[in-house]
Amino acid sequence: KAKAAAERAVLVDEAETLVAVDTERMPWKSTGDRLRVLFDEWKRLQKEARLDKHTEDELWKRFSHARTTFDRKRRQHFGALDEARSQVKAVKEKLVAEAEALSTSTDWGATAGAYRSLMDRWKAAGRASKKDDDELWTRFRAAQDAFFSARTAAASVVDAEFAENLTVKEALLVEAEALIPVTD
Repeated sequence: KAKAAAERAVLVDEAETLVAVDTERMPWKSTGDRLRVLFDEWKRLQKEARLDKHTEDELWKRFSHARTTFDRKRRQHFGALDEARSQVKAVKEKLVAEAEALSTSTDWGATAGAYRSLMDRWKAAGRASKKDDDELWTRFRAAQDAFFSARTAAASVVDAEFAENLTVKEALLVEAEALIPVTD
């Protein structure tokens, strides 16, 4: 019985040590897996040898408390993470709405600056869940691409006009040089 009590005490000590890690540094998956292994080992040891009620209860309370503490910490950690991600998602949804509203603007300079500002705010917002982040980024990028494609098309039209003007000006220059001999 002393050996069985010592074996269970080792399990309890390990469980308490696993749970004592700071929540920011906790390896959740491996710790949860290890606690399940320890629980299975606890059940196996319990079948092999019964302890006196007082020792059994004391060890079980410690072991159970360690498992409960782990579950509580995990729920709190991932609950806070989900809350933070949902806040980031809300911020990014607003940024996407702004980007989509700007996508049809023809005020090229100011809108390009606004998109740079939106991009800075996007980066500062943090990460939402991967699925949400990817979906929102696709919409943000599509709005941005629509604006910059329109700006490029407008610039092409202006460049074409300038090219036509250049041709006319070069013809005028040839005509002017024919009228007045240019020596310098």
